[in-house]
Amino acid sequence: MKIVNLTKGEPYQLSPDTQLSVERTNPFFNDYGEQTVPLDLPASEHNRRLLDFPETFGRREKMKPMEASIQDGEYYAQCRQYVLAATRKGTISTSFYLNDGSFYSRIQKIKLKDIFKDEFIPGVDTVEQGIRFCESLRDNKHPHYTNFPILVDDDSGKDTGFDYKIINAYGRTVETSVIPGKFKRDVSIFKPDDPYPGSDFYNAVKRVEYVNDIPITLAPGYYISPFIRANYVLQRVFAHFGYTLQDNFFTQKEPFKSMVLLNNVIDVLVNGKIKVADLVPDITCTDFLEVFRKKFCCEFTSDEGLRTANVIFLRDALAARPVADLTKCMTEEPTLSFKSEKDFKRIVISSKKTVNSQLEDSYDDIDDMVKANPTAYHDPVTGSFFKTGFSGINRVTTKIGEASQAYNTGEDTETTEINVPDCIPEFRTLHYVVKEDGNTYGKDMGAWLYVGKYNTLNSKMEVVGTDNKETEKSADTLLPMLAFSYLSESEFWEKPAGTISSYDLQKEGRPHIFGYALYYHGPDGIFERFYRDYDTLLRNALQELKIKLLLSRSQKQNLPAHGKVVVRGTPFFFNKLKFTLGGKNEPVESELRSISLSTPIVSAPTIMEHFPVMGAKYKWVAKNRITEVTENDYNNAGPDKDRVFQTIYPPAPSAEWVNKPYNLQTSIMNKGIKGIQVFGGLLYKYAKIEVWLECVPV
Repeated sequence: MKIVNLTKGEPYQLSPDTQLSVERTNPFFNDYGEQTVPLDLPASEHNRRLLDFPETFGRREKMKPMEASIQDGEYYAQCRQYVLAATRKGTISTSFYLNDGSFYSRIQKIKLKDIFKDEFIPGVDTVEQGIRFCESLRDNKHPHYTNFPILVDDDSGKDTGFDYKIINAYGRTVETSVIPGKFKRDVSIFKPDDPYPGSDFYNAVKRVEYVNDIPITLAPGYYISPFIRANYVLQRVFAHFGYTLQDNFFTQKEPFKSMVLLNNVIDVLVNGKIKVADLVPDITCTDFLEVFRKKFCCEFTSDEGLRTANVIFLRDALAARPVADLTKCMTEEPTLSFKSEKDFKRIVISSKKTVNSQLEDSYDDIDDMVKANPTAYHDPVTGSFFKTGFSGINRVTTKIGEASQAYNTGEDTETTEINVPDCIPEFRTLHYVVKEDGNTYGKDMGAWLYVGKYNTLNSKMEVVGTDNKETEKSADTLLPMLAFSYLSESEFWEKPAGTISSYDLQKEGRPHIFGYALYYHGPDGIFERFYRDYDTLLRNALQELKIKLLLSRSQKQNLPAHGKVVVRGTPFFFNKLKFTLGGKNEPVESELRSISLSTPIVSAPTIMEHFPVMGAKYKWVAKNRITEVTENDYNNAGPDKDRVFQTIYPPAPSAEWVNKPYNLQTSIMNKGIKGIQVFGGLLYKYAKIEVWLECVPV
């Protein structure tokens, strides 16, 4: 065996019996990469010089990792070497990180913003150039950046106008009716998502806005920002550390190919230049990769020699052909350990942070949600959860869960927690609010992505008329926030949009446009698309097999940690592949995990199984009966006199409710001399109105 210090270009002096123990771990089941057991090198003058005399007393300079290579016959690997301890006349304890282990050791403490430190978008030297650059991104064709509108919190203190502030509002002023019945009194509104010729960014000119009722003068360029492609950030991270990220699922498959990192920075452009670092979250590179690893059940693998990296998915590794048959490598009978019932688990997936919710109540799991709301269902268009009720004969839909609801079925099974260090944006409906005659009216301006508070990084805002006094704005730093970018097509134009859904919320009919969504639930959600296979393994397999293997040098070199292998015709994954280099080639015990499912097979319930109402063969319909009554009947109606119908939420519709009227409510009304036409019925002065629900087949 030969170990070379590549930094110095010289091999180490090794003892004749030197043997190095290597552990190659499956990244799907372990948090660390390939590494060696600590090796004691002789503390010779030669070795101490190559390691910069680590035993020196009073050493002020921190020990730095060195580049090294390990060769044993045809086995060859480049790695990073770390000194653990040293004595002058004894030994130097050192450890080696290979491939994935080497890569992750490089990136642990490096901030994502440092990757783009002192870097600006080329060709942008003025605010006006920055505005026009962002306008050019609206065709969604730029390989690294795009632009579309998002919503942030409204801190104006005003109760009229838009109920959110908008980043990247692009459109024109239109005349539109907001107050019902007053069509001749149209209101001038900036339509903030209008690709009509002649449109421009709302903040392309000087504006005055309000913060806590204080007027603030905004120079052109505020509330305008590009969004950076997530794939571009990935490629830059790997390139920064000397690796080339190969083409992969994220770079080849839409909508991931166009996926972006959202930001909430409103003053990106105000200094003329656009700092790329302003467009990425303030996290480490490790945490950024964690978002992809945990959200999409994938791993990044690297080849230290070729300096390349790739993306692998558990679902693909499970579906792939076995990479090797290890039956003939066994040196003795293996030991299979069987799980107890409590050792089989299910997956829970959640995001580290959520945006401000519109809901007063929340549910820890889906089981609790359904128990509390029998008519609950999941809306795949928005990713949110709703329940259906009735007010009189009018159907009422109430939101009960956000799109960011954690994936937690609530079953009585131990869990494996997957915590994604990201934040999922939510859809919010933008309204233009007008008050008149003591009434509030709102005009629906469409549903857009909402990211919470806004942030300022490059400026302070000047208060109008206060002689340059400044108002302070506390920063709100986002965790990584992923969104798909696309063009919503209409008959006349295309307009850029961002989404977490597989449906186009900007187009009439909300058509299905992708096969993937960025929330956890539903047929296109994260669990079904990326985690169901892993969950099935946790529920029914992954029992431990300990096996002694005598591997060839070629196998030591080439067996991937994530590859499927076969032993006596049965497929397994490695948990930990162990072997030695140098000295006599001897069998070493490795750990495998079973892939074959144990019966009875347990599967996670589908979204239709979670919510019985979604697949119900019956439905609730509202019925009413209107009967004319006398004035005397009205006066003696007791509690039914002018009763206001309560909103009710019935149980889940099923056969047991057929032909059983549910929740009959009665109101006896007086509508005066002119009478009333109730629910499209007859015109009566006094009327008895009865409403109830009936369960009928779909």
